[in-house]
Amino acid sequence: MFTRLFVLSALYVLVGCSTPQGPAMHVLAQEINATLYEGLDRLSPGDSLEIKFSYASEFNQSIKVQSDGRCSFVGLGPLLVGGLLPEELQDKLKELYGVMLEGRDSTLSVIVVQQAPHRVFVMGEVADPGEVILPVAADLTLLQALAIAGGPNNRTSWLGNTLLVRFDPVSKVQSSWVLDIREEHWGRGDTVLLQAHDVLYVPNTRVDDAGLFLDSWIRRMIPFPYFTDLFIPRGN
Repeated sequence: MFTRLFVLSALYVLVGCSTPQGPAMHVLAQEINATLYEGLDRLSPGDSLEIKFSYASEFNQSIKVQSDGRCSFVGLGPLLVGGLLPEELQDKLKELYGVMLEGRDSTLSVIVVQQAPHRVFVMGEVADPGEVILPVAADLTLLQALAIAGGPNNRTSWLGNTLLVRFDPVSKVQSSWVLDIREEHWGRGDTVLLQAHDVLYVPNTRVDDAGLFLDSWIRRMIPFPYFTDLFIPRGN
């Protein structure tokens, strides 16, 4: 009797683990692709900047956006600049330095000297987890990113419950989708396109459980400071 119960319990677990939790990726491809950010490039960690003043050269400086999205400015200290347009940072600095300069002309320019490569993060049950650099003049699909990361671990990955997390730099809204990206869905319908700072997570457990792990893990491990406090998977 015990053996029978054990076998039935084991079968139940196996069936539960093999059942996809999310819809096939091509079903949600249009919805996901509609959230792609098509605006101007915003400041990101790794970007190198020059701040040049027209009439207060003692405040000229060359700085780099740090992993937490901040820069330390002469006389001002650290400020969060990640997610801003260069023009937005320029206006912000002009206002702050205007107070410091006490009536002197605070006209300045923010110049992006070098832009850090845009990247996505493929994590979890893949052969080579980590950063994947986005091509400069071409799209990167979800499956291409998965392949660059070495593909899924055949024995432990749960492709039917893959998680995609995306942050909108304008609205500051974080979205996420649970997707079935098993091989049987490859080449069917539209494909999912990725954008800078997307996180693709291939779990070995239900995303209900993985979500708790990712909520703290993403903010601790990934150099992008704009994720919201609330982690709500969509699409399941």
